[in-house]
Amino acid sequence: MISDAPGWDSISSLEGLEVDWDFKSESSASNRAFSRLTIEDLSELYRKKKIPVKLVTEKDQCTAFLIDLSQGGISLRAKLSNTENSQLVKLGFILGDQKVVSRGRIKHIRAENEWTILGIEFVGLTGENQDFLAQLYSSVKFKGGRF
Repeated sequence: MISDAPGWDSISSLEGLEVDWDFKSESSASNRAFSRLTIEDLSELYRKKKIPVKLVTEKDQCTAFLIDLSQGGISLRAKLSNTENSQLVKLGFILGDQKVVSRGRIKHIRAENEWTILGIEFVGLTGENQDFLAQLYSSVKFKGGRF
C-alpha cells in the first residue's frame, strides 16, 4: 500500500539555517571528564555522615574527610599546612567492603576557616578501583532515581 504521507524528501533543506547564539555552559560540571558523587550521595548509600580519608604527603599525614568523589579524583577537607598544587600524595579510604588506595596529585587548594579544601586527581588508580567507582556512581544514581 502506498501512503500519501510526506517523506524525508518533502522536508526543506537546512542550508542557510543559522542560530544567532552559541551555547556555552558556564557550569564546570559540564566540563568534567567524570560525574561527581557528593558526601550526601554517599551518606545515603553507606549511612555515614562523614567518610574519613587517610592522606599522606611527603612531610605530613592526617585524617581528612571526603567532600566529593569521581573516577578521576576526590575532594577533601583536611587540616594540613604546606600543601602545594601538583604536590604528590597518597590516600586511602573504605566504602563498604571496598578499600581504595591510590596516589594522587593536588590540583586545587582553597582555605576555608580552619580547613584546607583539596582537589586531588587520582594517579595510577587500579582497574579494580576504577570499576568500583564507576559502579558506585551507577548504584547511587539508580538508588536515588536521579538518572
